[in-house]
Order: sequence, then structure tokens, then C-alpha cells
Amino acid sequence: MYKVKLEQRERVSNKQELFITLYAIGVALALSGIFIALNGVNPFVAFWKVLLSSFGSTYGISETLLKAVPLMFTGLSVAIALNSKIWNIGAEGQLYFGAIVATAFVLHGPVLPTPIMLTILLVLGAVGGAFWASIPAFLKIKFKMNEVISTLLLNYVAMNIADYFLFGSWKGPDNFPYTVEFPIQARLPKIGFGRLHLGIVIALLLVVVIYVIINYTKTGYKLRLTGSSLKAAKYAGIDIKKMMFAVFLFSGALAGLAGVIQVTGIEYKLHQHISSGYGYTGIIVAWLARSNPFVIVIFALFLSVLLKGADSLQIAMHLPAAVGTVTQALILFAILGSELFKNYKIKFLWGNK
Repeated sequence: MYKVKLEQRERVSNKQELFITLYAIGVALALSGIFIALNGVNPFVAFWKVLLSSFGSTYGISETLLKAVPLMFTGLSVAIALNSKIWNIGAEGQLYFGAIVATAFVLHGPVLPTPIMLTILLVLGAVGGAFWASIPAFLKIKFKMNEVISTLLLNYVAMNIADYFLFGSWKGPDNFPYTVEFPIQARLPKIGFGRLHLGIVIALLLVVVIYVIINYTKTGYKLRLTGSSLKAAKYAGIDIKKMMFAVFLFSGALAGLAGVIQVTGIEYKLHQHISSGYGYTGIIVAWLARSNPFVIVIFALFLSVLLKGADSLQIAMHLPAAVGTVTQALILFAILGSELFKNYKIKFLWGNK
């Protein structure tokens, strides 16, 4: 007879943590391979097709980078909240609301020179996302409502608000639920590499700025201290409620920027599907990266490869579109499961009953 004993680890080195994370991703990809095989396709051929479609041509690379842009914004959004032990599951809704606010200005405001127009749209998108995040912030601070529930449910509210306008006053001239195309002044410039636009530069600049804020500023110290210990934060004189509210607003603003980037950089209009679940995928990106802004870039690229590859598998190998979603879900579950191995040593004890 034997029994299993969990022994608390004192600490896990960065090398061990990386190894466990990569092992979890490997397990998730192996399970994805089984799912692909059950659909009658050789998983090794499928994974090769994913890599080939993502990096086998200039177009493939540019499209992969293009999908990584909104994931950087939503990953940063979730990461900022996680640093203070706040679960912002509402990046998807904040993305949509940021896009809605920016679109309202494009449709009803003046047409201004490109630099001014884009600056206003980016600010409005950030404000829109921050406003939408302020609702669960108020509910948590005032009524102690769980932010996981409130942010998640508000995603659907934001998408339905978008539908209200798209099926109403913003409906296009051909009677379909999307707005008229944005004027050239409201479009992000291309950077000369496929469809890739200025949004990737903005995202990378924000990565650097947020890294500096978190690690080298007084605000970042307060943010990290609040996340590590509320008692220590109170002892240090930090206003917990104000800090929590500010974190919600900052997190929402980053997600709102993702929405503006989508409608001004690639879609040039607001419609029902401006996001391919980028807000939810951003949760996986932030969790994989352990909220490190620079590592978020790596995992945003990794997840964008899966998204781009899933599109290719659907077209070339007639696999269901759910392949990408299933793979992402398996990665998330594997990473969550790997926390057990990061926090505990598992020992098998042999002996008599």
C-alpha cells in the first residue's frame, strides 16, 4: 500500500518555475494533438501546418504579429490587475466599450487631421475602457462584490450595447450590423510590413512604460505591496480602496485601447466580431507570463500563433474552428494545474496500511 503526501515547497526558483510552465504547455499541446487525431488528422502534420502558416511567409509573419497586438494590450490589462491580486475577467467587455466610445466620436464628431484624430480616439478608447472597469470597481469597494462575477457579466452587457447601436442607429447603408467605414484620418498608419500597423509600436512602448512603473516607481511599489499583503499595505499607509480603484481604471484603459486599435488599425469599422475572444485570451497570456510585461510579449506571440494556425487548419485541413479554442483552454487548465507542482512536492510513501 502507498499514500500520496503533499509537502509545501519553501520556494521555487525561476528555472524550476519555467520548466514546470513549459512542461504544462507541452502536456496541453499533447492533449490537443489527441483532439486533432480524433478528427482524423495527423497531429504532427497539423502542428507543422500551424508553424508554416505563421512563419513560412512574410504574409504569415505579419498576420501572426497582427493578432499578437490586441493580446499584448489585454495581457497587460489583466497583468496590472493581477499584480494587485485583482481578477479582471472583463477585458473583453472593456475592449468593446472602448471601441464603442471611439466609434461614437468617428461617426458624430468632426473629421480632424490624422495625428489629432488618432490621439483623441486613443484617449477616448482608454477612457471608455476605464469607465467600464469602474463599475465592478465600485461594486467591489462599496458592496464587496466578487470582481470575477461582475467583470465577467459586464462583458455581455458591453457586447449587447454594441449590438444595440449596430442593429439601430449605426447600422450601415446596406442594412447589415456594422458601421460605415472610418475616414482615412481615423485609421492607424501601416508600418510597411503586410497589414501590420502602428498599434504594435504603441503596444511595445506600453510594455516598457508599464515595466518601469511596476518595478521602479513609488506607484508600482504600492501596487505590488497591495497585491502581496493587504495588512502590510495598510501598515505602510496605503489607501487600499483608492489603489484598488486606480488599478481597475488602469486595467480597463489598457483593454479599451485594444478595442480602439482593432477598429482603427484593422477593421476600419465597428461590428459584432472585432474581437476573437482577445479579452479572454489575454487572461491566459498574463497568467503564463506571471504578469511580467516583457514575457507577455512572448506569450502573446505564442497564443497568436495558435489563433493564426487554427484559421489555417480550418481552411486547409477542414478541422473545426474550435481547435484553437480547445488548445487555449487546455493550456489554461494545464497552467492552473501546474500550480500544484510549483507550491508542493508530491511524495509517494510506501508501507503497510
